Amino acid sequence: MFTEAQFNRTTLECMTALRRRLKQELGVTVRLSDVDAVEHMIRLSRDSRLGDIRELGLRLADMTTPEAEPEPEMQLGQGAIASRQRLLQQTPTPAFEAPPPVRHNESAPVRIYRGQVVR
Repeated sequence: MFTEAQFNRTTLECMTALRRRLKQELGVTVRLSDVDAVEHMIRLSRDSRLGDIRELGLRLADMTTPEAEPEPEMQLGQGAIASRQRLLQQTPTPAFEAPPPVRHNESAPVRIYRGQVVR
C-alpha cells in the first residue's frame, strides 16, 4: 500500500484510467475501495499484451512506490570506536525539558485526590 502523501489527483486519474482500460480489454472489475486495488491493477497491467495498459501500470507503479532514502556514505578504514562516534553524532539527541520551578511558599507536598489538589 502506498502512503497518503503519494495519493494525489494525478495518481487517482491514472488509477481510474487504468481501471477503465482493464475493464474494457480484460473484463476485470477492480474496485478502488479494495485494500490491494493498486497492487492488483499493477499486476494485471504487467500481464497484459497491450502496450497502453502496460504503460499505465508502469506509471502507476512509479507514482505509488515509496522513494528510498539515500544511505549515508560509509567511510572505510575507520576503527570501531570512531565509526560508533560518527553514528552517535548523526543521530539527533532528544531534547529534555527542564522541570518546572519550585515555588517557595509551597513547603508541604502536593497531593491530588479525585482530581483536587490537597495540601
